[in-house]
Amino acid sequence: MPKRTKPDHILSKLITEFEEQGQILTRECWDEKSYLRLINHYEKQCQFDKALQVTSLALRLYQFKPDFFLIKAKLLVSSQKPLAAISVLEQAYALSPSDPEISLLKAKAYALSQQFDESLRIISDLKCEFLKTDFTELLLVEAFIYETMKDFNKMFDSLREALILNPNNHEALEQIWVSVEFSKKYDESVQLHQDIIDKNPYSYLAWYNLGHAYSCLGEYEKAVEALEYSFLINPHFEQGYLDCAELCLQVSMYEKALRCYQEANEIFGPDAELIVYIAECLIKLNRHKEAKVKLQRAIYQDPYNEEIFFYLGECYCAESSWKKAIKAYLQAIELDDQREEFHAGIALAYENIDNVKKAESHYRKSANCGLEQSKYWCLYISFLLTSKQFEKAEKILIRADKYSFGADLLYCRAAYYFLTDSRENAIATLEEALAENSKEYQILLKLYPQLNEDKEVMSMIRYYSVES
Repeated sequence: MPKRTKPDHILSKLITEFEEQGQILTRECWDEKSYLRLINHYEKQCQFDKALQVTSLALRLYQFKPDFFLIKAKLLVSSQKPLAAISVLEQAYALSPSDPEISLLKAKAYALSQQFDESLRIISDLKCEFLKTDFTELLLVEAFIYETMKDFNKMFDSLREALILNPNNHEALEQIWVSVEFSKKYDESVQLHQDIIDKNPYSYLAWYNLGHAYSCLGEYEKAVEALEYSFLINPHFEQGYLDCAELCLQVSMYEKALRCYQEANEIFGPDAELIVYIAECLIKLNRHKEAKVKLQRAIYQDPYNEEIFFYLGECYCAESSWKKAIKAYLQAIELDDQREEFHAGIALAYENIDNVKKAESHYRKSANCGLEQSKYWCLYISFLLTSKQFEKAEKILIRADKYSFGADLLYCRAAYYFLTDSRENAIATLEEALAENSKEYQILLKLYPQLNEDKEVMSMIRYYSVES
């Protein structure tokens, strides 16, 4: 039997009393713990205004306790009201001038109010006073200041120092990837996290950060392995499953991606978004029937998820069930008409039932939605060339060049020249395309199959294929 959360009757009573008669609470009714309990409840709910109201009421009774001033200042910082927080911290400092937490919070508040010199001065002064046991906390605040300043190199340095002092500091491990991502210190991140793992092989966040660093360096197998360790160590670390699966999808490791998503769905689901990812993997593995069954069930969970209908359309396309595909794509487009892949999908379906007008309309929309992606311009131009609309294809080639670039567009241009008997231009463009990416030459042969018998063209393709 699943565990049930025990009702907190005392907290419920406090909430009711405060929300019904908040302004007339008296010391006789409440004690210090009652206020702290209610403040903590509202803070967890991110209801900072109510938490501040309770804190202000507590300060009427406990006006000489620095703890409530600190709580109020933290809430003001969380509410992005740093100047008000500084004012409250001055009152706390008057009551407890030796409390380093007051100075650290003041440094944060000054940083949020863009007074960076003052916040860094406080940190510099505290470095002379802090004991080594407390130094990690100071470095975390220093990293926060540098993050606010957008100085991600120094943010990384502060967090690295914090992790050298305490390799298991959860907050530092959670924050450091932001600094790595923006400073691009991937090699340094690999070294740091390897050192942490040497000391604590079961640090799931260290493995997670290591995986992302490897991914950014293009070492995808190592990245997948490291990300996999993150959730093997901590089976409830959802982001580990999702990021590992996403990377596997990107590098065509579809079976592993599928397993990650399935495990995540078993632990954290049922979830319609995870079903969509599972379906995407199944489609990549040509398991369209399984994907279709899962997607049809997912509709009942989330009937407004446009990607469910899109992938259903993809399944029907794979089965050549063009009319069913069109119906599914139309439902996806109705929910989001700015997705280039939705328009490309339905355009192909219309093309296969010889509805040229609607096919062209959606190919055009696809290219316009994905202006910077050469893939969708290529699909549109290929359609125009296949339907012998050469004049329009020439105009679209010119337009595509304004927004995008890719070998696929060069192959389309070469095909246009071959089809319009401009062989000299075609050969020159083909050479440029092959130099850019010799693996995509099939785009040209699909648009102009006669070139399979063209000795000069096939010789060029062989030459560049060997070179690559």
